[in-house]
Amino acid sequence: MTKTPRTRFLLAIAAVAAIAATAGCSGSGDDDRSTADVGASSDDAGRAAVEEPAAPQGSLAGGEAQDAAATAPDADPAKQLEVPGQSVISTGTISLESKDVGDARTEVRKVIDKYQGTLAEQETTTGDKGEVTSARLVFRVPSARFADATLDLEGIATLTSSTSSGQDVSTEVVDVEARIRAQRKSVSRIEALLARAESLEQIVTIESQLSSRQAELDALLARQIYLADQTSQSTINVYIEQPSQDSDEPDDDTADGFLGGLRDGWDSFVSGFGAVLTVVGFAIPWLALLLLIGIPARVLLKRRTRATA
Repeated sequence: MTKTPRTRFLLAIAAVAAIAATAGCSGSGDDDRSTADVGASSDDAGRAAVEEPAAPQGSLAGGEAQDAAATAPDADPAKQLEVPGQSVISTGTISLESKDVGDARTEVRKVIDKYQGTLAEQETTTGDKGEVTSARLVFRVPSARFADATLDLEGIATLTSSTSSGQDVSTEVVDVEARIRAQRKSVSRIEALLARAESLEQIVTIESQLSSRQAELDALLARQIYLADQTSQSTINVYIEQPSQDSDEPDDDTADGFLGGLRDGWDSFVSGFGAVLTVVGFAIPWLALLLLIGIPARVLLKRRTRATA
C-alpha cells in the first residue's frame, strides 16, 4: 500500500518533466527558425545592396539631384523673405550761382566734411585771368545724413535748381542674398562630386559645371557689394557757376530817346570803323606787294624810254 502512492508520485514527476522537455524543444526550434529567418533576411538585404547598380559618383544625374536639393528653399520661407531694413539708393543734384565760384566751392567742401562725406569727382573751369568760373563736384555722404547735407548745400549760394530721387532696392537685396546662399551650396556639392570623380570624362564634365556656377556666384557677390555701397552712401552732384552777365545789363527796350540813339549811333560808328580797319588790314599786304614790284618796273620803263629817245 505504501508503494502505490510513491509510484504515482514518481510517474507524475516524470510526466511533468516530459511535458517541459517537449515545450523546451519546440521553443528552441522556433527560436532557431526565427534566427535563421533573420539571418536570411539580412543576407538577402546585403546581396540586394551589393547587386543594386549604384549611380556613378560623378554622373550628371547625381549632380542635378544634389543641386536641386541645394537650391531648394529653406524649411522656413518667412526667414528668406524677411527684410532687415529698407534699402534705398538716394541721389541728389544741386545747381548754385555765385560771383566767387572758388569761395562757394570751399564752402561746399566744408559742408561735406561736416557730414563725413568723401569727394568722388571734381571738375573746374577757369577764365582768362585764372579765376574759377564753374565747378562740378560729386560727393558721397552717409545715407542717414543725406537730407541734412542737401539742405545745407542749398544755402551756400543762390539756388537755381535742386532735385533728389530714391530707388527702393530692398527686395533686390534680399533676393541676391538668397541666391548667393543657394549658389554657394550648389558650388559645394559640385566640388564634392569632383572630389569623388573617377574617370577623365566625369572630371571634365563636372569642372565645366563648376566653372559656370562659380562665375554666377562671383557675379552675385559683385552685385551684392554694389548694392551695399549704394545703399550705405548717397551721391550728391553739386554744380556751381557764375551768374549770367546778361542779367546785369539793362534790357534794350529800356533805353530809348536821346541816350538810346546816341548808343546806337556809337555802336554803328564802332562797327563801321572796325569794318574799315578790317578792309585796310586786308589790303596792306597786297599794296606792299604791288609797290615792291611796281617801283622797279617803273624805273626800268623810264630807262628804256630815255634810251629809245
